[in-house]
Amino acid sequence: MRKRNPNAAERPAVFREPGALLYAGNCQDLLEASRAGMVTLNAWTRRGYPGLDLGSALPQVCSVGGWDATQPQDWGLREHCNEGVKIAYIARGALTVTMDGQRRILTEGQMFVVRPWQLHALGDPNVGASQIVWVLLDMGVRRPHETWLWPDWISWPERDRKRLTELLSKNEQISYVAARDVARSFMDIADVVATGDIEGSEARLGLLISMMLLQFMQMLETQAPVLDLALASSKRTVKIFLKRLRHALDEEWTLENMAAECNLSRTQFTQHCLLLTNMTPVRFLQMIRLEAASEMLGAGQSTVTQIAYDCGFSSSQYFATCYKKRFGFSPLETPHKRRALADYASS
Repeated sequence: MRKRNPNAAERPAVFREPGALLYAGNCQDLLEASRAGMVTLNAWTRRGYPGLDLGSALPQVCSVGGWDATQPQDWGLREHCNEGVKIAYIARGALTVTMDGQRRILTEGQMFVVRPWQLHALGDPNVGASQIVWVLLDMGVRRPHETWLWPDWISWPERDRKRLTELLSKNEQISYVAARDVARSFMDIADVVATGDIEGSEARLGLLISMMLLQFMQMLETQAPVLDLALASSKRTVKIFLKRLRHALDEEWTLENMAAECNLSRTQFTQHCLLLTNMTPVRFLQMIRLEAASEMLGAGQSTVTQIAYDCGFSSSQYFATCYKKRFGFSPLETPHKRRALADYASS
């Protein structure tokens, strides 16, 4: 029986939930701070996000509302992914946003967009004094190449839905300076949510969100952004998966479930993997498992058996055979070999 890596729950894995630091569970610190009176949280939500339960109102809204922190906080939202597309506005103060490894300090009047596949953190590491307003919409996508599905209550012509999808999926600029009408709409959204009257305000809030999105689209159009088709391609989906695979090595991966993780056929997935790595998926997986094991062995982090399981090998014997074939010496010899190489390099 394979032992589960105790650190697996901390990993930013891939596109779905097993063992990954994804989705609403990352908001616990915000919820506790709100209960302690450190921050004012007003949000209408579903699926475990903190706030008032939306029930059947405004389908596809995961969370809408915001926080108001009048003083620096002792919490931050560590690296995670969202279940939808998040569009947020900095109404007051400043917020450090780290997205796909890029760090930005956003200030009053700026806004940012996060897509479901983008790993991001809020705070440095803690959140400072700030008021943030957001809309988080589940567009039915978790991967860059999937088709966006807008809520029925956003009753736009199809050409406008398609255009906003293009502007948001093929352009991943992190931050923007909000136009005046966009900023006003965000504050109107915050005011409605603060009433707590979901039943009486559903229609009005739906119209405000729709208006904000329309104004945001018009704002983006004035900037004439250069769209990159590759950002919304299946090849990019596989590229993200392969990068994050290093954080999920103890999953029982097969060609079939790696392809399924990317929502692609085995043939499509294999072709993209060959183009990106010049290796088949199974060979690439074994390579990074062995590289990770070598680093862990060199650092003396654990026993050979535990490292074998943590890196996804079904038995320590099979691991030792693969390891020696790859590096020319056994796992037990690794610390000695590494010390010898270090001594040679320094001499």
